[in-house]
Amino acid sequence: MHGRYCHICGQENIEPRETFWHMLTHFVFDLFHFDGKFFSTLKYLLLKPGFLSKEHLKGRRADYLHPIRMYVFTSAFFFLLFFTFFSNNEELVELDTSNTTVAGVITKLEKHKSRYEELLRDSAAGKSERFSDSLHSLISQTDSDLVIVRRDTLMKTRLRSLTKDRMNGISFVSDREGYRSLAEYDSVQHSLIPAKRDGFIIKTFNRKLLQLNEKYQWDDKAVMGAILEKFLHSIPSILFTSLPLFAAVLFIMYARRKQYYYSDHLVYTLHLYCAIFILLMISMTLTALLALFSTSLSALFSGLFNILLFYYSYKAMRNFYHQGRKKTVAKFILLLLINLIIFIFLFLVFILFSVMTIH
Repeated sequence: MHGRYCHICGQENIEPRETFWHMLTHFVFDLFHFDGKFFSTLKYLLLKPGFLSKEHLKGRRADYLHPIRMYVFTSAFFFLLFFTFFSNNEELVELDTSNTTVAGVITKLEKHKSRYEELLRDSAAGKSERFSDSLHSLISQTDSDLVIVRRDTLMKTRLRSLTKDRMNGISFVSDREGYRSLAEYDSVQHSLIPAKRDGFIIKTFNRKLLQLNEKYQWDDKAVMGAILEKFLHSIPSILFTSLPLFAAVLFIMYARRKQYYYSDHLVYTLHLYCAIFILLMISMTLTALLALFSTSLSALFSGLFNILLFYYSYKAMRNFYHQGRKKTVAKFILLLLINLIIFIFLFLVFILFSVMTIH
């Protein structure tokens, strides 16, 4: 009777009763082997910027963790920590209006009135009579509140035109288009001649926003909260998408260096991202701990750590590509500017994607 074959080590004739212990032995070995590689890789990654990428380029890869495995491991821990910190700091998405000044309230009322009047002028383009009546009512209420707040500044928190109920009809799609429901939008679009109708992209975007407004009962805060939550969970995808683009920029910048292939730039980018993830985890943890004792000290530490991130990135670039300080600084600044544009583009795309994929 023949035993089983181990696909991990290639050993044959393993008795069935020994299979579990054989696999457990491999698991423990691989775990400690991984840990040993990880900590060795981590040491060189943080203390010698660019060193691991050079080792990979030279073919010395056996003693270090593979860049992709390193990226998966560090990014998983980073985003676990990131979402933990974000969920514990809800004030980042809360708007504090309790300390609004009287001048600020008056400015807000005047902006609202101008917006309503602009929408009223556009209401002849097919908006319903009910919508025009609502705008007249809002303008009248805003005028009344302007008189009240100028006469009694203590009334600034009791103005009807700034309450959520009064603003429900003019939400964040309605601010531009003036539609109060998806049905009204579809009806108006259908009544217009084809040349006057919204294009496919604008129409799809407006319909989705109106659906969200109806779903969340025209509560701007709830709508924006849903979009923000969806977008935040797409940040790992944004960073992963940026990896090949970042490497492509480096490939173009160092096109004259024929010894570097695109894959080499990609390995360098993976190592750089891993180092930034780890440094940011350290920064977030220490900043949170320092904030328990002093917010100013915490802010100072955070600023210094950001400078360290830039210095690390510059040092890794210089060590890996072996160019002088002036050329490296120039290319480093250019790289930052190009990638800022790339990230802005990716953020806009994923924000749009977040809006369109909320159910």
